[in-house]
Amino acid sequence: MPIASLTHAALSAAAVGILLWILRRSGPRAAGLAAAVPINSLPALFWLSTEHGAAFAASAVLGALGGTALTVVVGASFAGITEARRAATPALRPSTAGATARAPGGRDATGVSMVAAGAMSLLVSELSRHSIPQLCGLVAAVPVVGLFATWTGWRRGGAVAMLQVVRGYLDGMAAKAAFLAALGAAWTLGAGGWGWPLGLAAATLVLWARRPRRDRAAARPPALAAASVGIGSVR
Repeated sequence: MPIASLTHAALSAAAVGILLWILRRSGPRAAGLAAAVPINSLPALFWLSTEHGAAFAASAVLGALGGTALTVVVGASFAGITEARRAATPALRPSTAGATARAPGGRDATGVSMVAAGAMSLLVSELSRHSIPQLCGLVAAVPVVGLFATWTGWRRGGAVAMLQVVRGYLDGMAAKAAFLAALGAAWTLGAGGWGWPLGLAAATLVLWARRPRRDRAAARPPALAAASVGIGSVR
């Protein structure tokens, strides 16, 4: 197996380990946002662009976009079904006492996630030599970290915390889709390395637009916020 592939896998595993360390020390929504960071697809696309060229990587972006869209559909459906069941079933409404408790076996979950991320990197690297680029991008978009973050949210705080993780994850996935779309368009148009900052700018704009309502209200100028309250109080 090429040394470069093993190096890519080791770097991906290390990045996942750092990310999951952050997840265990942050709130559920922040954990979901962090889990949506394209820790598998971004390194994979970078290595594909350096090894096979921008045209190959741009085609891989299409596969990654397809995988991201599928993840959003499944995640939104899962959140809706869980919320409906939680509202209808009192047993699924956990007390908030355990919402901040650390999940048992967290270190084991981190180790499994790191191994999975490294394996995914190796798989994508090998697929790039024997398969079409769209399949490489699709495999790179498999939500390995998101699945573990959702499971950890459930272990730490039940359905309430898990849903907060999922909502944050879906916001992050919207930013990821914007990043991939901008990156793919830039590569298709021949922008080369400029695709990365353009993609990051697109993702940042989406995250800013999808901030929680209270954060957006706090960011408004005082006069505008007061006017909004006055308008909202009119019946």
